[in-house]
Amino acid sequence: MLLAKLSGISSSTRVTVGSTLFALAASGALYLMPHQPPDPKIRSAFRLWQGHAYVAVVKYPIAELASARLYEDDQCLGPANSDPQDISWKGNGLYRLYRQPDETVPVLMFSTSDNSDPNTNGRKYRLE
Repeated sequence: MLLAKLSGISSSTRVTVGSTLFALAASGALYLMPHQPPDPKIRSAFRLWQGHAYVAVVKYPIAELASARLYEDDQCLGPANSDPQDISWKGNGLYRLYRQPDETVPVLMFSTSDNSDPNTNGRKYRLE
C-alpha cells in the first residue's frame, strides 16, 4: 500500500524527503553521542620548517593562544611566543603559537628541548 502511494510522487520529491529524513536521523544520532573534551596531545607528523624549527597544525580549540603552554612529556618548554628565527637557530624548547590571518586553526612552531627530531625522539607533546 505504501508503495502504491509512493509511486504517485515524483522522484525528486522522494529524494528530497529521503535526504531530509536522513539528515534528521544523523543529527539526532550526533546529539545523543556523549561529549568528549578535546585531546591536548599533538599527534600529527611534525614538518621541518628550517634549522631546529618544526611546525604542526593545532587540531583542537585553544581559547587563548598567548596563555597556552607546550609540554614535552612532563617538561614545560619555552619561553612561549619566541621569535621564529630564534626557534630555528637556537632551538632548545623555544616555541610560538600563531594564527595566520587567512587560516582558521592555529599553527605551532617549536623546537624540542635537545633539538632532536620530534618525529623520532619518542617524546609526547601536548598543549595546555
